[in-house]
Amino acid sequence: MSSLDTPASKHSLVVAGIPLDVYSCANATTASTPVAVMFLLHGRMGSARKMEDYVHNIFKDVQGIRRVHPSLDAHDLYIVTFDHRNHGKRMEDKKANMGWFEEPEKNNERHAIDMYAIQTGTAQDVSYLIDFLPSYLFPHGERQISQWLCAGKSLGGHSTWLVLRNDPRVKLGIPIIGCPDYLTLISKRAKTHKLPVGPPYIPDSLLNLIKRADPAASPYTALDDSNPFLGKKVLILAGKDDKTVPWSAGKTFVETLNVGQHGVKEVIIEEGVGHDFSPAMVKEVARFVWQHALLQ
Repeated sequence: MSSLDTPASKHSLVVAGIPLDVYSCANATTASTPVAVMFLLHGRMGSARKMEDYVHNIFKDVQGIRRVHPSLDAHDLYIVTFDHRNHGKRMEDKKANMGWFEEPEKNNERHAIDMYAIQTGTAQDVSYLIDFLPSYLFPHGERQISQWLCAGKSLGGHSTWLVLRNDPRVKLGIPIIGCPDYLTLISKRAKTHKLPVGPPYIPDSLLNLIKRADPAASPYTALDDSNPFLGKKVLILAGKDDKTVPWSAGKTFVETLNVGQHGVKEVIIEEGVGHDFSPAMVKEVARFVWQHALLQ
């Protein structure tokens, strides 16, 4: 078996109380090859463990491309997963991850607050981990981290949009069945449940935060440096039949998003797919990462 056929290995570590799984393919490149590190974020009710199959399939596709183009001087790839706040090993309150339901035992009246708090906290965790991961992974400076990437499904897709807005170190992002416009998304959801788009479900303080901090609140159409998305490489993946995070909620933002002449914006709306990270989407993730990160 060649090194390009070897499955990705997993190394677990804890960074200041946050358990991480770090995946890489041994001997896929040399020790002098720069490393691109991608965070792969799970969805609501998910966990790092539930992302493992996606990780292995992304590596399988990337290694397949690498095998076809052995002469190309491509960067190495590491993928990092971790449990979001109030998920997996960090679970404190299961009901806080629930949505609005008619059944009292399932209903979470704070759904709008909890979901924004978790996706915002996850995005902050990504930036925090970027600060410290180099020291944990390569304490002797054994490898050079050349790029930071972020991809995520569903709730992790929402967080990916926040990372792209807030962290200039993350140059490539892949939101998968996620939404960059939280107010539009949660307003549609509230109306579906016949709830007011206001207190107590959406408090004024939360509304003010969204209007200040959300990707849709940024000058994302601007042509100057005030636009935090300028120069970034973004692949947006969505299911045309998604009822949970409908494409319509983020459509206006995505269509008018300006990444500038040095940025990349690709949009793929998959026919016949609902709220799912499909096998075809996995292949698109691998293709985009290879083309726009590993070949840099």
